[in-house]
Amino acid sequence: MNGNGSVRKQISFVLLLLVLTTIAGTLGYHLLEGWSYLDSFYMTVITITTTGYGEVGKLSTSGRFLSMFLMVFGVGIFFYALNSIMPILIEKRRERWREMLEKIQNHCIICGYGKIGLEISKELPKEDLVIVDLDPNKIALARENGLLAVHGDATEEEALEKAGVRRAKTLIACTERDSSNAFAVMIAKDLNPKIHTIAILRTPSGEKKLRRVGVDTLLSPYKDVARKASIAVRNPCIVDFIEIVGKKGTLLLRKLELLNEEFFGKTLAETDLRKRTGCIVVTIERDGDMLFPTPGTKLDPKDTLYVLGTEENLQLAEKLITSP
Repeated sequence: MNGNGSVRKQISFVLLLLVLTTIAGTLGYHLLEGWSYLDSFYMTVITITTTGYGEVGKLSTSGRFLSMFLMVFGVGIFFYALNSIMPILIEKRRERWREMLEKIQNHCIICGYGKIGLEISKELPKEDLVIVDLDPNKIALARENGLLAVHGDATEEEALEKAGVRRAKTLIACTERDSSNAFAVMIAKDLNPKIHTIAILRTPSGEKKLRRVGVDTLLSPYKDVARKASIAVRNPCIVDFIEIVGKKGTLLLRKLELLNEEFFGKTLAETDLRKRTGCIVVTIERDGDMLFPTPGTKLDPKDTLYVLGTEENLQLAEKLITSP
């Protein structure tokens, strides 16, 4: 409290000096040169700020002495004010970022704000994202784009702690190196066993490392693009469907493990999931095979359901399907 009070006093004192100097300069030019208050104020401001656009009119000897006084005393006060206020404003901004990071929950952490990280961030809600990167320029860019960002190494526990990894829902590791992505996933899993991890594969040799640390989803830009291209050749409608599902604010597809004993042995029609949740069961994973269900398909205890719906509806479906 005392610290805040002394800071306020310092700012008030500096601003008071600056205002008094500006008033003195304005009155001085008005009285000595006979200029209007607006011209006098303008001359004072461009002198104090060292802008140097040119004199308003021809200066008398007294006016020149006043200008020299403002150049020495006024300019000093102006830059003193800047040097005093700017660090305070920057620190206030940092405090605001820290407070927001401490409050955020169920968010997504993106490790690495390169080309892939940047594109991923464009597809997700800004208010649910935290960026972690070692490059201060990328952190500055992320903050300019309205994102919460932590300057640090994603392979270190301290950086992930600052990003709120214990409260996060998802971590996406997309740094430039597979080893860094593997470390980020390993540390995140250690700090938050429930977190869902996604890694972007950089080289084919890195797949074993990432599989070994237990990454939940492994994406390969080359394989995924090749697979999507082959699907587009064979069945363009599927690609269109994926694009529609992937759009922000529309439908989402979620994988849910069937744990609710109420549904064991019942058909999809009997569960009435569509009416109760507003979601559609697109496919069922059973014993390593994918089944495309009909209303008469019976559910088994080991089934995993792929459910399509909005975020709100999927939350209802998740509670209903995964509750033991």
